[in-house]
Amino acid sequence: MTMQQFQNSENSQKWMRYAVDDLAALLYPNICGTLGDSYDAFSYVKNVDSFTGGQKISIQMLGSLAMYFAASRVKSKRNITDEKKALKEALDKFEHEGLDNGKLSYCSGVSTPDLGDLAVFGVLYSVNGLQAHTDSI
Repeated sequence: MTMQQFQNSENSQKWMRYAVDDLAALLYPNICGTLGDSYDAFSYVKNVDSFTGGQKISIQMLGSLAMYFAASRVKSKRNITDEKKALKEALDKFEHEGLDNGKLSYCSGVSTPDLGDLAVFGVLYSVNGLQAHTDSI
């Protein structure tokens, strides 16, 4: 596979757009859909040495609250009533159309991944350690 095919094939572009426009947009309400999930998503601040204890608490509390409200706006804008169901449907689409119902390892259709595969992987991996990652895998 040439670099041109890796980046610019029709298939690569299709699944890259899917990863950015659909999958990432649906993961966001799944990681911040409840205050508890949003709070968990901000737990990373506990590992930032440059923050003081007060900053860590403030960032986690205020950040999770802000992200919860932002996720609610995303759900409203995209007419999502059940974010888990919407994510499952989006992942089913990738499995059925992109991976040919699980017959393929990569949506590129060849033995190596293309940019579309890496984009989908990157979006899913970005929530590693959160419940949304467990739900999506």
